Amino acid sequence: MASTNKTTNLKLNSWIGTDHPTRTDFVYDNNIIDSAIANHTNSTAIHLTSEEKQRVSSPIVIRQYLGTGTQTATIELDFAPKLVIVQKKNYPPVVIEGSNVAVNGGVVSPSYGGTEGLSLTSKNLSLSYSSSASGGRRANFNENGAQYLIISFR
Repeated sequence: MASTNKTTNLKLNSWIGTDHPTRTDFVYDNNIIDSAIANHTNSTAIHLTSEEKQRVSSPIVIRQYLGTGTQTATIELDFAPKLVIVQKKNYPPVVIEGSNVAVNGGVVSPSYGGTEGLSLTSKNLSLSYSSSASGGRRANFNENGAQYLIISFR
């Protein structure tokens, strides 16, 4: 016999002294509990995915890069970042060189592009270097022997 009362949330049996529980009552309650737990644990609306957990636990990855002097260098990152900051170590973001500027620091994102000399496609960060200015600017993101700090945001 089902119980006289039911619990508020899951409507499980809540017997009183005169009720006579049966095996089917327990099976019914176990199925309700199993279904409720499965729905809860499988819900992506209330739980983080593996990628989201990684973003929360390790939102920023910082690494260094040693420039090679080639016109373009491509660095494969460990993940597809939302934003990357690149900065030549021990230099300001922009240096005036006569009537031109050397761009030593910048940002890039896959959605919005970024600073001249930087591009980002999925996991691939491209750094450009030029020894001469074009249009008054010179991308300086892969100078031979120069160290760069790369900060990637998940």
